[in-house]
Amino acid sequence: MLAKVNWKGFILPVIIGCVLWIITPFRPAAITPIAWHLFALFIATIVACITKPLPMVGSTLVAVTIGTLLHIFNIKEVSASFGNTTVWLIAMCLFMSAGFIRSGLGKRVAYLFIRSFGKRTIGLAYSLSTVETLMAIAIPSNIARVNGIMYPIIDALSRQMGSDPKEGTQRKLGSYLIFNEYEVNIVTSTMFLTGLAGNMVALGIAKTQGITVSWMQWFLAAIVPGLISLILVPFILYKIYPPEVKETPNANAWASKKLEEMGKMTPAEKIMACVFVLALLLWLLGSSIGIDATLVGFIAVSILLISGVITVKDMMDQKGAWSLIVWLSIVMLMSQKLMKLGFFPWFSKELGLMLHGVNWVWVLVILFLVYFYIHYMFPSITTQSSAVLAGFLSIALGAGVPKLMAGLMLGFAGSIFCSTTPYSAGPAALLSTTGYVKSSDWWKLSAIFGVFLNIVWLGGGLLWTKIIGFGKKIKYQRCMLSLIFYFVISNISPNQLNHLCLK
Repeated sequence: MLAKVNWKGFILPVIIGCVLWIITPFRPAAITPIAWHLFALFIATIVACITKPLPMVGSTLVAVTIGTLLHIFNIKEVSASFGNTTVWLIAMCLFMSAGFIRSGLGKRVAYLFIRSFGKRTIGLAYSLSTVETLMAIAIPSNIARVNGIMYPIIDALSRQMGSDPKEGTQRKLGSYLIFNEYEVNIVTSTMFLTGLAGNMVALGIAKTQGITVSWMQWFLAAIVPGLISLILVPFILYKIYPPEVKETPNANAWASKKLEEMGKMTPAEKIMACVFVLALLLWLLGSSIGIDATLVGFIAVSILLISGVITVKDMMDQKGAWSLIVWLSIVMLMSQKLMKLGFFPWFSKELGLMLHGVNWVWVLVILFLVYFYIHYMFPSITTQSSAVLAGFLSIALGAGVPKLMAGLMLGFAGSIFCSTTPYSAGPAALLSTTGYVKSSDWWKLSAIFGVFLNIVWLGGGLLWTKIIGFGKKIKYQRCMLSLIFYFVISNISPNQLNHLCLK
């Protein structure tokens, strides 16, 4: 029996690709025929990822096959593209996430926080937000964090407290905790380079235009807007969408019971915790001791396999990781080839001339907001990144935006834009259909927090990255120490902070 294929989905990408190919004689003079042909194939591929005649991995595989037959690529460079380090970093992190869920460590951490801080509803929200933040450091699948760890706990806790959508009592507690988890998941996905696979997809696309961002650079730029968001999101939601139950004295007893049922930490949990700490330390210090971030991922997964925390079957079950290795490698191959053939540099230069005289800050602000709000038209983070990020980066660089700033700010926008629709990403699709939050409330609250996140991450993010002097060489150890003193002791001025970071 033949598998189902969406043949209608081929129509638009084929038409667009053929039209662009036919008008090759009318291309700009600075663009070579092969570069224009690749551009036509690239646009057709992105359109196919949207119309979905096949899943993304199928569409990109067909596209690279056509490109090779047309001599745009040779088979050696196609084969070599599957060794991209960024792609394998994402895959390793996805394999690691299986360890958190399989070992039960993620749930244990959540129960511990609920037991300690769960006497009031807002305390519950902050406890669950803290757990989400810790998980985001090493679990790059936002849907895995929500579906595998956070949602089952929130759902069980809400029902235990008498908040059940089936009984019409969801507003007692569950509605507040569910939407808080959704927004906090967006924030934590943005805070860490390894918090969302889409962040590393964006990083891979940025690399094709000469933009490199390390784990530490991303973390330093995101820490302040991230902390502000984590502090304010539960509080603002508590005010504009308040739970009916303000006190939850039974929550810590419930969490204590769950911990008793789990018993003592198992060897798998202990090993997973140690591997988590090891990976975090190596990501923080790896650049100074010569260990690549991707190698850290391989080390962590190897330890988990040898120790039996995860199995090869667990790895094979991570279908998203294996499909990502294929489609992202192909998309990055196309982007790198367009860069090599001079298409993106030409595009960047032409747009730079058009925007001559416009302050790069305003260009970046406009690009950030447009990139955020066009997500209303995209049901996938990676589809939008693959479709438009390269072009937006070209515009930014052409307008004089510093490379690091362009990569970071558009990378942040590519995470926070999930605060738009019920189909913005996997967690939204899951949580919006649980019955805890009405559809109309979901749209309204998403819009409100979308504005809030834009203010914090665009306004605050630009200010903070200016304070720490991004775009210049940064002494990370000095910057981290001064950052701690700045927030804890509060006796270091921004100028001193900047001096310490750059000295």
